[in-house]
Amino acid sequence: MKKHQIILIVNIIFLLTSSLSGQSIWNGPIIEFEKNNNADPTNKINQDSITGSVAITRGNNGEIYNAYMENQAEKGVSPLGTEWAVGNLSEIETLTFSSFRTAVVIPKFSVGQKLVLHIIEEDIYLSVEFSSWTQGRSGGGFKYKRSTNATTSIVENNSETQISLFPNPSINFIQVTGLNQTENYEIYDVTGSKIIQGSIANNQKIDITNLKKGFYLIKFENGTTERFSKK
Repeated sequence: MKKHQIILIVNIIFLLTSSLSGQSIWNGPIIEFEKNNNADPTNKINQDSITGSVAITRGNNGEIYNAYMENQAEKGVSPLGTEWAVGNLSEIETLTFSSFRTAVVIPKFSVGQKLVLHIIEEDIYLSVEFSSWTQGRSGGGFKYKRSTNATTSIVENNSETQISLFPNPSINFIQVTGLNQTENYEIYDVTGSKIIQGSIANNQKIDITNLKKGFYLIKFENGTTERFSKK
């Protein structure tokens, strides 16, 4: 693999938007992100890199913040570059957007609420629902599910192959469909390190049992790149 291709793969995870001009509503597959208690927020594996302008994380206490624009959360202001509202994607024309804290009132109250996140720079709207929030100074853990771009595959070299991965997120394995022939593949973590390589035929499975929780990219020989999440 050429060096410039590796650089491209690393950048892809920060550019999963369908368009950078005009309003975009992400109503695609739901993925889950989790930052564990006491996990290093400066490590990209503990940041939800949603677009090229927003990566959500949290310190060991306090609110969430945008790691691309801030080193720590500022109460009532963070995450910079975002607006939040309580509601659903179908209601965005009537929702009132504000800072994260203003929208949820108290961060722990975000658990179970249906939220809409507006990423200002790319003008993207997506749904977010928190399922856990560690209170106080107990490690800063949190977990949420969010919607993704309906078109999640990124294709290079004008390849028309439609590859799908399921289940996604997954715990033990991902099954690959849509391959026309046996393909070589490489899996990269969010730091750009290649951690798995091999070959696979249509409908076969890749064992991801030993991967840490987080987001990964799988690059196929035909030029297609897909993103998946390990639970």
